[in-house]
Amino acid sequence: MGIFGLIIFLVILVVVGLGGGLLYLFYLPIKKRLLRNGKLTKDRSRQINMAYIFILVLFSAYVTFDAFYPSTSFYEEEFKTVTLMEIPKSAKFIEKNSSYPDFHGDYCSSSQIKLSKADYYNLLTELNLDKKITKNGEIISSSEFNESLSGKNSKSIIHNFTRHIEGHDDHYLYIGFYDDNETIFVNICVT
Repeated sequence: MGIFGLIIFLVILVVVGLGGGLLYLFYLPIKKRLLRNGKLTKDRSRQINMAYIFILVLFSAYVTFDAFYPSTSFYEEEFKTVTLMEIPKSAKFIEKNSSYPDFHGDYCSSSQIKLSKADYYNLLTELNLDKKITKNGEIISSSEFNESLSGKNSKSIIHNFTRHIEGHDDHYLYIGFYDDNETIFVNICVT
């Protein structure tokens, strides 16, 4: 993450701070009325202000962390984008890697997913019958894909599929089936 992560965090903090400041403006008249009526003390008001600032900073940190280290739901959506199907219940993510989108929105994500043998074969069968996906698609290597291999040999991926999205020639959608009859690799690169 490094210095780039710190810059992103500061940008997010400023944006969240501006939004939080606008929201705080709505609270000010209520605060003044409560202070005047004696229902709120100055000490309690300071505690509320500190808690509010802490929540804004914590929210900014969470958003920044999630941008650099996406949650499992991000990779489940990537699976759905590639296959146009819900991820099988037996799916367990072994490796997940994603680059941070640049100013043009370009990024790559890759995941290694372990399925039950039944789900592996069902998915393979459904994709073989799917007319909207290309069999024996080309593997485009990226650093994220290489990290997702996690010691596995890409030459042992025995079934490859790619999906083309009309009007989005800059999207590379890929799913590969490893020869252990349990592991699949899902890759998306937007360039």
